[in-house]
Amino acid sequence: MADGYAQASGQLAVANVHVQPGIANALSGILNAARTRVPLLVTVGQQVSGLLATEPFLGGDVLGMARPLAKAVFEPTTGEALGHDVRAAIDIALTPPRGPVVLSIPLDVQAGSAPAGADARDPLPATREPAPDRVQAAARLLEQARSPVLIAGDGVADAHAVSALGHLAERLGAPVFGEPMAARVALAWNHPLWAGQLQPFGDEIRRALEPHDVAFAIGMPVFRLFGHSPGAPLPEGIRLVHAEVDPHEVGKNHRPQVGLVGDPGRTLRSLLEALGPRDAASADRSRVVRRQIAERRRRARRAAVAQLGGPGIPPAAFASAVASSVGPNDLVVDEAVTSGRALRALICSRRPGTWLAHRGSALGWGLPAAVGAAMARPGQRVMSLHGDGGLLFGISALWTAARERTPLALAVADNRGYEILRAGLEGLTGSAEAEWPGLRLDEPELDLPGLIRAHGATVEQVDHKGALGDAFSDLWERSVDGPAALVVRVSGRTPRVGHPLP
Repeated sequence: MADGYAQASGQLAVANVHVQPGIANALSGILNAARTRVPLLVTVGQQVSGLLATEPFLGGDVLGMARPLAKAVFEPTTGEALGHDVRAAIDIALTPPRGPVVLSIPLDVQAGSAPAGADARDPLPATREPAPDRVQAAARLLEQARSPVLIAGDGVADAHAVSALGHLAERLGAPVFGEPMAARVALAWNHPLWAGQLQPFGDEIRRALEPHDVAFAIGMPVFRLFGHSPGAPLPEGIRLVHAEVDPHEVGKNHRPQVGLVGDPGRTLRSLLEALGPRDAASADRSRVVRRQIAERRRRARRAAVAQLGGPGIPPAAFASAVASSVGPNDLVVDEAVTSGRALRALICSRRPGTWLAHRGSALGWGLPAAVGAAMARPGQRVMSLHGDGGLLFGISALWTAARERTPLALAVADNRGYEILRAGLEGLTGSAEAEWPGLRLDEPELDLPGLIRAHGATVEQVDHKGALGDAFSDLWERSVDGPAALVVRVSGRTPRVGHPLP
C-alpha cells in the first residue's frame, strides 16, 4: 500500500510493521519496492536491546533479514542515534537510485529520552550530471547511426524526463521501446514513435533490436530477463549506449560502447544540446519509422481482437472490456498477469500518471498498491486489475479501503488457477497440460465474491461476454463511495511463456 502511495504521489511513503514476524511478512513488499526503486521508509519494532542476544520471542536479526533486499538498514541504540538514523534513512531512500530503507527501533530506544531538538536535514545531493566527454561520445555515435533505437526504462518517468525522451526520439527519428516488465509509462503509448514494451526474454529482445545498429538504453538495467531463452538479447554487431543513474548497472550485464552515469533527465537534455537541430536524414527516417510502428500496432490489435471469439469469456475479452471502460485520465494498476496480456495492444491511451504495473515479481502487490495510489490521488479514478491467484496474497488491503471509504474499482479475472505457472511450465516442457500439482483453485472452488464481500466491498460477478460492458459501467458507479469489485469468470488458456531449458 505504501508502495502505491509513493509511486502515485512521487513522495516518500512510510510503512510500519511489528517486530521480527512483521518484517518477515513485509519482505515480499520490500522486494517489489526495491525492483521498482520506490522510496519507502519501513520502520520495524524490535525487542529490548539487552534481550537480543538471548533470541527472545518476537525479536531477532531484523537487519540480516532485510539487508539483501533493502537499499540500507539501520538499528539505532540510543535516542540521539535514532534521530540521526531517521534523517539518514530518508535521505538514502530519496536519493537516486531510490529504494526502500529499513529502520529497526528497539523498544528501549523508543521509550528512552531523545535530544531536545532535531537538527534540520541536510539538503539531498544535487542531481548528478553525466560526464561531458561521455555525452559527446554518445552524441557522435547516435548521429552516425544508420538505424538508431531508444530503449527507455522506469528511470525516465522517475526523473520526469518523458518530454525530453520524446524530443530525442524526434531528433533521431528513432523508435522507442519500453524496458521489459516496466512499471510506469516512459513515453505516451499513442506517441507515433512508441514501439511498445520489449518482452522479457533474450531471443525476443534480439529480434526487436536486429534491424538497428545503435541502441541507446536509458533509466533501466540492460536487461532484467524473466527466464532462459536461446542466445543473447543484444544482436551481434549492435553498439550500445547505456545511461543510468546507478553506476552499478552500467556494464553489469553488457558492456556498452559508451556508458553514462547521471540523472536521466539531465542526460537526455545534454544529448539534445550536443546533437543540435534535426537534419533531413533524421526527418526522413522518422517518417518511415512512424509508418512501421503504425502498421505493427494494427497487426497487434488485429491479433488481440482475433482472440475475442470462442466460448465463455476468453482473457482477451476481459482485456478488451477493461480497455473500453477506462478513460484517458484514469489510473490503471495492473497485476492481471495473464488475463491482461492483450491489454497493451487494446488500450493505447496510457500516459505518465495513468498506469502502474507489477514489476517486482512477488504476487499480491496490485490491490494494496491501488489502494495506496487511490489515497494519494483522491480526485482520480483508479482501477485495480488482478488475477484470482494473486488477489489472495493482498486481499486484506480491501478491508482498509472499505474502512477508509476509498473509491476504487477492482476487476478480477477469475480463471480458477495460477495460469502464469501453467503457461510457464508449458514453455519449459512443451506440454500444455500435465499432472502439475497446486495450480488449480477449483477443488474446492473459491468463493471470490464471498471473500470480497467479507472484506467490506460491494461485488458482482459476470459469466457472459455480452454482459461485460454494462458490468464495467456498473463497477465504476459502485466505486464512487468506496471499494467495488467485479469478478469476471474467464476461460481458456493464454499462450505459453518462456522456452525449454537447454
